[in-house]
Amino acid sequence: MMKSLMPRWLLGLTAALLLSVHLASAQAQKHSPADLAIGKPAPEISGVDVDGVKFKLSDYRGKVVVLDFWGDW
Repeated sequence: MMKSLMPRWLLGLTAALLLSVHLASAQAQKHSPADLAIGKPAPEISGVDVDGVKFKLSDYRGKVVVLDFWGDW
């Protein structure tokens, strides 16, 4: 019987990491610079607030909105 070159747990961890990276990149949407110009409507952004309630940026159309993007990586 041939031994695996990689321990089974490491193979599983690698597969999970590759899958999560693929899913994260599939969710990201790219916009052309012309679509992001001043005076154009903002692209749709959706998420979950601190209370766990889903929201969309378009829900606030016509109101002043402050977007604060941050990350922890």
